[in-house]
Amino acid sequence: MRMLNQQGFSLITAIFLLVVLATLMGYMVSLRVVQQQTVVMSIQGARALQAARAGIEYGIYKALNGTSCSPGTDTSETVTFLATDTALASFSVSVSCSATVHTEGAATAFNFYTLTALASNGAFEQGLDDANPDYVSRQIRVTVSTAPP
Repeated sequence: MRMLNQQGFSLITAIFLLVVLATLMGYMVSLRVVQQQTVVMSIQGARALQAARAGIEYGIYKALNGTSCSPGTDTSETVTFLATDTALASFSVSVSCSATVHTEGAATAFNFYTLTALASNGAFEQGLDDANPDYVSRQIRVTVSTAPP
């Protein structure tokens, strides 16, 4: 009986297994990076929402206490969080307000304030060369009114 020369067959199998394992490892690493970026952007989105809520509360306080946003004039203000505000340190909030007066009955007047807060982190740049992948923003709009007399 004659033996066939089978040298090198295990080498082909080993190379095939190495290629398959390297491909799987590369896929797992890229999947982990994408998942990590997704979590980071989700956290930044939640921070932007909280910054927008803070801006709305600030705007409501100022409007209802009569320190800004009088009927007939639209106001806008930008609030930037300090570096000591660690969770929101890189966010700025643009708060705008417009007020209208509505009368009900003979002489009862109510002031209605429409407030918009746009919280953003960084600047959004259009174009492929200067796009900011870390940019995130959230916008909230509310309408409040003065209490009836």
